[in-house]
Amino acid sequence: MPNQNTTNESAPIIGKATIIEQLTENIVRASLPNGKIIHAHLPIKIKEKPALSIGKCILVKMNPYDFSKGRIIIDK
Repeated sequence: MPNQNTTNESAPIIGKATIIEQLTENIVRASLPNGKIIHAHLPIKIKEKPALSIGKCILVKMNPYDFSKGRIIIDK
């Protein structure tokens, strides 16, 4: 029987961030609760773009190997 890991080490990490600067229409600079600054972007295939404003709290999905950027998650 093969060894089955119950945790996926390459699973994305989802966390809260606060927008501190809007760089372009789709890219913002955001601050994580631990003080780390990341670049977050909207998904390419999105029908309705949310209003991104400074101070707004967002959810970001990050790669566990690179915490310098993330994708903004849209909650319905």
